[in-house]
Amino acid sequence: MQKLPIESVRPGMVLAKTLYSERGDVLLSRGVTLTELYISGVVQHGYQFIWVQDGVADDVEPPEVLSPKLRNLANKHLHDIFSTMESICSVQDLGQQRELLINFARTARPQFAALCEDAEQIVENVAYAELLSGMVSLRNHDSYTYDHSLEVATAGVLLGHRLFLSPQEMYQLALGCLCHDIGKLIIPKAILNKPSNLSREELAIIRQHPEAGYTTAQHLMGASDIIARHIVRQHHERQDGTGYPRGLRGSNRFIAGKRAFGQGLILPVAEVAAVADVYCALAFDRPYRKAFPPDQIVTTLLSMAGKHLNREIVARFLTILPVYPIGTRVVVISSKLRGYRGIVTDVHPAHLARPTVRIVFDPQGKSVAPFEVDTSREREIEIATAPYARLAGFDSETAELMPGAWG
Repeated sequence: MQKLPIESVRPGMVLAKTLYSERGDVLLSRGVTLTELYISGVVQHGYQFIWVQDGVADDVEPPEVLSPKLRNLANKHLHDIFSTMESICSVQDLGQQRELLINFARTARPQFAALCEDAEQIVENVAYAELLSGMVSLRNHDSYTYDHSLEVATAGVLLGHRLFLSPQEMYQLALGCLCHDIGKLIIPKAILNKPSNLSREELAIIRQHPEAGYTTAQHLMGASDIIARHIVRQHHERQDGTGYPRGLRGSNRFIAGKRAFGQGLILPVAEVAAVADVYCALAFDRPYRKAFPPDQIVTTLLSMAGKHLNREIVARFLTILPVYPIGTRVVVISSKLRGYRGIVTDVHPAHLARPTVRIVFDPQGKSVAPFEVDTSREREIEIATAPYARLAGFDSETAELMPGAWG
């Protein structure tokens, strides 16, 4: 199977993975032959990509860290809370907005309790995962805030396991990540979805969202959720003190259990969330740029370690992040196979940059009898990410990456 941009999908292709609505209902089941009507419906539900069978790698299915049931439930609960919050934040009168928010916090206890249960289930689900499998969300930027929040929680909790966080810290990390961008609901969509660089005024508005989210979290969360609230507030602070909203600093070290409240330092668990947030932001399509290829994500995280992100946490994160996740299209750039292209079929935990690749095209884009090479053993073979492919071959163009805000 392979993941295709929706504009490359054609009638007659066969769906390789079940698609769900924003509320968790099945839209189309795996194995359905796509028609123009089905494709139109998928677009209306905000999908930018779907998985289709390709005849050469239909047995290659990228693993998912979260169960589909939990993913759909959590997405539904996030959607319910965020959509209600968005309507409140659209009220111009600040006094009325505050009153609505307080009333919502009182009436939304069942909804928020469901989200708290999701946080517990995410911690339990992720406990059995060894590696991240890449971004699962296939939707467009209209559902970015809650899709992104779920991905950040998943990545953050998996990283938290590697950092040996306590069970209570893990739960607080999951809850804080799920809610970390709730403050973005105060920001006009015209700014959030702007396809070009932000002005200084617009950037100043964007930088209000951690404090706004913290205020909202104070109304929604319980007294014991102090760590989760500060994750919401601190996820854009930087190691060198140039972050926002308070210009806190980091030590580029990680000591589990250290709180650092009131010392001018970033909360260590918030530093974990920051790494997960940046990773997920890089891996998503945004209005101002395309998602970064997996290998470029690794390079970018390394470049941001030290000044922006906690260096020690980034190093630990890279032990769970495959450079080329299963299902990634790659091209051979060295050895006698130079120019051949294929699909990653297996990842080796001890050699995350050297997967097993199923070669399916020659340098001219012609199909070859598929064969697999294990680059962890055949060290002379170097690979790089290939652009998105059409079913007939790897010949589609990749849009130029545009610089933009992180997160």
